[in-house]
Amino acid sequence: MVASTTLRDQGFSEAKRLCYTGLDTPTLLHEVAGRLRRVVPFEAYCAWSNDPLSGLMTHLGHDGVLGEKEGRTYLEHVYFEEDFDAQRSMVQRRLPVALLSEATGGKLERALRCREITGPIGLGYELLSVCSMGKEQWGGITLIRERGRPDFEPREVALLRRIVPHLSSGLKAAVLAKEASAEPAGENIPRVLVLDDRGRVVQHTESAERWLRDLADFAEGWQEGEGLPAPVWMVVGALRKALKPETDTDANGVPSVRVQTRSGRWLTFHGARTEPRPDCGAETMVIIEPSRPQELAWLRASAYGLSERERSVVDLVAQGASTREISQTLYIAEYTVQDHLSHAFDKVGVRGRRSLIRRLFFDNLYPELLG
Repeated sequence: MVASTTLRDQGFSEAKRLCYTGLDTPTLLHEVAGRLRRVVPFEAYCAWSNDPLSGLMTHLGHDGVLGEKEGRTYLEHVYFEEDFDAQRSMVQRRLPVALLSEATGGKLERALRCREITGPIGLGYELLSVCSMGKEQWGGITLIRERGRPDFEPREVALLRRIVPHLSSGLKAAVLAKEASAEPAGENIPRVLVLDDRGRVVQHTESAERWLRDLADFAEGWQEGEGLPAPVWMVVGALRKALKPETDTDANGVPSVRVQTRSGRWLTFHGARTEPRPDCGAETMVIIEPSRPQELAWLRASAYGLSERERSVVDLVAQGASTREISQTLYIAEYTVQDHLSHAFDKVGVRGRRSLIRRLFFDNLYPELLG
């Protein structure tokens, strides 16, 4: 059934309202998908959030048609083989919405995920979107129809295009809605998971499990690789891609992923590959550690909408540089430095350099330092 213009406008209004109600990321994505389903018929959807620093996913949600097996295949394989570059291209080209049929020249089987995931379970046309602000991607949502159903119509594409900027704002606001929690003194030691080539957890530290459970609920069979949070598979996939022969130059630059847990703690995931031994093949190490203040300051600066030049000025302020020193370092006039600082103060909602640095680097991270 094709929704009327009135129903589509109503769906847009409801989705837009949700984007400004302070919902956390998973809830926001789920609720917006639910509102879209009422006016844009589809059988399945995928929705995700991204770490804007690396561009990698931090959360992946989908409905019952796409299960755990499909989600893991996507995160480990399809995303890195095809979709990561495709999504970054959409961000760079400022193309928020696209039809898969147009991207593949009308041959859906050209898309890896159609061959590997959606095609085998009877799904067909897709309407893709990425949620970005500037060149930073904060998430995205893809609507998928059953094979045999018609492609998405221009008015349905237009509706999603109207919603995406507001969803981008909502995902960005979710970063600010729940600031990082304080880290107890003994909690700064990295935690480790060791996975074999089948994705099974062969070793782990007890506190690593506790941190993972703060990210998501997973079943008793989690050590067999069942239901582990998306950042784990993101790191595994990124490491696999970086170590391919054709990408040897990237081997030392495997992206890390920052993600916020349900309690508010920020964690950074890294990947490493062990050397094979006579009695044991090579294994994948996933190292989890509390995100550093510098990482979160960048993330918060991005979430507050600071421009690239404003961030450069703020970084120098954090190093104790004076207005004259910033001017000389960045080759800009001193009054321009003050203008950038004034804009940064307004965006972050503070008055003065000390308050700015406190808000970006220390608030809710190390309160014991602030006294």
